[in-house]
Amino acid sequence: MTPTIVAEGLDFPEGPVWLGPKRVAVTEIRGQCISLWENGTLKRRLAVTGGGANGATLGADGALYVANNGGVSLGHEGKWMAPQPLTGRIQRVTLDGKVTDVATKLPGDPPNRPNDICFGPDGLLYYTDPHNWEELPEVKPGRVARTTLDGKIELLATVPLFPNGIAFGVDDRLYVAQSMTQKILVMDSVPEPTIKEFATLPTGYPDGFCFDRDGRLYVAANHWPRAWYRRALENPAVQVTVDGERRDVRAVPVTGEEHDRVNADNRLGVGFRILTGFPPRYFVRLDPR
Repeated sequence: MTPTIVAEGLDFPEGPVWLGPKRVAVTEIRGQCISLWENGTLKRRLAVTGGGANGATLGADGALYVANNGGVSLGHEGKWMAPQPLTGRIQRVTLDGKVTDVATKLPGDPPNRPNDICFGPDGLLYYTDPHNWEELPEVKPGRVARTTLDGKIELLATVPLFPNGIAFGVDDRLYVAQSMTQKILVMDSVPEPTIKEFATLPTGYPDGFCFDRDGRLYVAANHWPRAWYRRALENPAVQVTVDGERRDVRAVPVTGEEHDRVNADNRLGVGFRILTGFPPRYFVRLDPR
């Protein structure tokens, strides 16, 4: 399978939803909106959600149902908090821009951070809530819950260590990514279910995922720094832009004492390290060509 970039310039994209051939809706956490890629054209900000639009799923009524985490993201750009945060909530969004709340009073101690969402075979909305993941050194157990379309919420399970992606399998059981352990968990969709390990990723940390019609599982796993480093080693002749000037440079791997010095001088925050599973760090030095 060869990946193809279909859109760029999105502001922390999440929750892609396939709407038909050459038609995909996507959330933007930092953009606080829903955008649409259609027939090769990106249509930005079709609906403004506020907070932080995270996971999304398509309803039988043609609307998108969105897990809005209230306004938080954490990536290589650092932590972002919405200037006007919301309480975490489940939203209904139409592509003509109408945004309404499905549920705002979510179970468990605040903050509620709905992350990913799916419909179950019973027509209910199921979602994950990793809880206070903006404070990862003190992250508390997250939640898996469900809601009716008129906002009647039920807590199903407490799941520690960042419950993330969520989907039903062809066996009608509920699957949840537990990002910090590299695992996919499985459970019945009932209150206080028995939770079992379904799979452990050999590399990477599971985020969103989906099943195909034959029951095969496809997982989006976070290991972007490693992939970037390997690409630089394979093609060290690269270009960089500094102060608006494009320069030709060569990427040289940093090892030994130089690696230790650069690592010590450029420490990562503990929150980012926990979220990404304390990965090894790789550096390249950019020498003029």
